[in-house]
Amino acid sequence: GVKDTKTIAFINKSEIPRGRDVTYATFVCDVKPLKIETHRVRITVGGDRLECYDDTGSPAANLLETKLLLNSTISDAQYGAKFFSVDISNYFLASPMKRCEYMKVKAKYLPEDIINYYNLKDLITEDGYVYIRIDKGMYGLKNAAILAYDNLKSHLAKFGYSPVPGTVGLWQHATKRTRFCLCVDDFGVKSFSKQDTEHLLDTLRAQYKITTDMTGSDYCGLHLDWAYDDGYVDISMPGYVAKTLKRLNYNAKVVPQTSPHAHTPIRYMRKGEQQFATTPDLTPYLPPPERRRLQSIIGSLLYYGRALDYSILPALNDISREQSKPTLQTMERATRVLDYVATYPNAFIRFHASPMVLNVDSDAAYLVAPEAKSRIAGFYHMSKNHSHDTPPPINGGVLVECKTLRHVVASAAEAEVAGIFHNAQISVLVRRILRALNHPQPPTPIKTDNSTANGFIHNNIHQKRSKSWDMRYYWLRDKLLQKKLHFFWEKGATNNADYFTKHHPAKYHRMIRSKYIKDKILPNSANLTNYISSHYKKLQHICQ
Repeated sequence: GVKDTKTIAFINKSEIPRGRDVTYATFVCDVKPLKIETHRVRITVGGDRLECYDDTGSPAANLLETKLLLNSTISDAQYGAKFFSVDISNYFLASPMKRCEYMKVKAKYLPEDIINYYNLKDLITEDGYVYIRIDKGMYGLKNAAILAYDNLKSHLAKFGYSPVPGTVGLWQHATKRTRFCLCVDDFGVKSFSKQDTEHLLDTLRAQYKITTDMTGSDYCGLHLDWAYDDGYVDISMPGYVAKTLKRLNYNAKVVPQTSPHAHTPIRYMRKGEQQFATTPDLTPYLPPPERRRLQSIIGSLLYYGRALDYSILPALNDISREQSKPTLQTMERATRVLDYVATYPNAFIRFHASPMVLNVDSDAAYLVAPEAKSRIAGFYHMSKNHSHDTPPPINGGVLVECKTLRHVVASAAEAEVAGIFHNAQISVLVRRILRALNHPQPPTPIKTDNSTANGFIHNNIHQKRSKSWDMRYYWLRDKLLQKKLHFFWEKGATNNADYFTKHHPAKYHRMIRSKYIKDKILPNSANLTNYISSHYKKLQHICQ
């Protein structure tokens, strides 16, 4: 009763052309609780044994485009916008191929009913193998992803859907207001009407078997709590921290950790005193197993930090530079970050409905990294247009940049200009995505708290020792004159990017965290609950 897809064909060994590679087959068993078919057995191709001369990469949505689409949906909810998700079953199967490939599998691994149905006994070789010709895309092929993508793209084009130029995974319709992010075979869709929704679903059903979640509660590992009437959506990853800590064999601490990194107090010099450099790390290097564990910690937490808990990015920025030659001290710093996320395991960010005007805060910290390097940061959120009389309300961050400058800058002002330059370039990309989502943008306001950097961009200072800026940063003046970007100065206390450039003390983290990241205090969060209860008077103003 199973309908075949003509993906493979069992053949005689003699049918394989001379000079062609023959790879192996592997059986993979897995459990996918979010799929209709939860318990799966798949035969996959040993792609490492096959030569592939074409480009095997395929586009996929990133977090930035996904978050902008979610923010756009809740902002347009007043006009009828809703979010839902679609998943294509067996996406990598049955995609047309330019040429067929070959593999072999031991006959003893094939079920008896398969052998009888396809009359395979006569095809079994003396060494016990059955040979297979691969006519269409299969799991394990190097080019499986691009084959499936091209097949999907050509099918959707017949019905008016196409990728948005200049984006990674954002799609649009030629005449309808439907927009969606495509992440491999998962669609996150913003639709304005039942007719538009059915048009997309019918388009996909014409060629694929699909499953839908019309509540839009889950998309690519993100859990979405939609409150359309109240004008906000909460984005979380329930259980991600717990699963990560369990996989990393983390031992829970009794006392909560409310800071992801150690704080080195600023030492203000008296006359005649000398400022000394940070003590070098003389602890032993980690053995290979511990080095791999450290790299696993960084990778797992970096995704979590970019998706939800932005507060760990400065700590990971420092640790990641040492992961090629990590020491015992590096592992201690990584363990501290684990203690921190274990203290706040249920983080989420909230996007409020807004006029969808991009606002950017840019900041830099001068000479805070080894080898005389500086760190830059940017906080991007959707709000109303900036006005000096009424600053825009802060919204959940769609993106937080936290990077170390590759080159050494000569002053704090140059570090600030470098940060503005980086954030301005990212802003151009975000503006393009927002226009594709039908949100025209005024000149994007970019805030800095450095008056010298602001003066350089507006060309109202006289340069003396800053000639190195000429090679890199005059592009900022061009965008200002074109009225694409608007740069302005405000005092540092209002700069939302400052939090992501420095290693602040734990007290500051406790006070400022709720401004950017929300936390659900669940009954199983015993460590944090007991800590707050025992220090209620000290933390009362923070909790409120």
